[in-house]
Amino acid sequence: MDMVEKIGEATFRLAGRVYYHALGFLIRLILFLRRLRNIAGDVDARRIYPLFERRGVEFKDYVILKTQLSTFLFFIVAVMLIFDFLHLKVAAPLLVISGLLSLSLTFGQVKEYFSEDYPPYRDFFLTYFLITILLLLFKVLIPRVEWRYPYIHFLLASLAAVAAFSTYFRRRYARDYTFGRVIKGGSIARVKVNYDIRAGVKPGVHALPNDVNAREGDVVKLRVERNLFNLRGSSITEILEVLVDAGQGGG
Repeated sequence: MDMVEKIGEATFRLAGRVYYHALGFLIRLILFLRRLRNIAGDVDARRIYPLFERRGVEFKDYVILKTQLSTFLFFIVAVMLIFDFLHLKVAAPLLVISGLLSLSLTFGQVKEYFSEDYPPYRDFFLTYFLITILLLLFKVLIPRVEWRYPYIHFLLASLAAVAAFSTYFRRRYARDYTFGRVIKGGSIARVKVNYDIRAGVKPGVHALPNDVNAREGDVVKLRVERNLFNLRGSSITEILEVLVDAGQGGG
């Protein structure tokens, strides 16, 4: 009985040490990641974004660009792993870094700068993130099929997932208008628009007939026409009205 008690006490002491060491490691890891995020954010704001700012890119559009690139990198690395263009030892850290960056931006800066229309942006980036996860699971569970095209199931699964999400997104979130700010008035106004995922609009400046007498600084509502497959973004065709409340001009 004494031997059993000694073994039990030793086991509990060992478990306690493991628990406290693991807890201490997690706390240090969280603090390190927070510090790393603050450093990266400072470098991003002071060194990287100014390069885009000089080209007229607003910070909220820069946020979307970063999120798109990180999500796309996550997808590309996964595809290269699936088709054996990258070894797992190389792909794994790239997947972790790009995946965490994509999720961090989606639940962080995207939520902060697109608060009014956050659900569409969240669903968009999370869906393509989850589609990539689905393909990676297929790689583990069904790496090949015994057919002429051994990787056809990856293509079919991704096409079906994208088609289903695109249909869902259009029905729930799509709209045929967006908002912009007049940077130059006159009979032909120059209107600056930001990225608008619901209207399929990319950032840019558009010259539009000014039939509503919009003036410089006004926030305006714009008609949008979607192109075939919308690969190049929607077209902005006209100014519908001047908005009295600038808060209506959400992203």
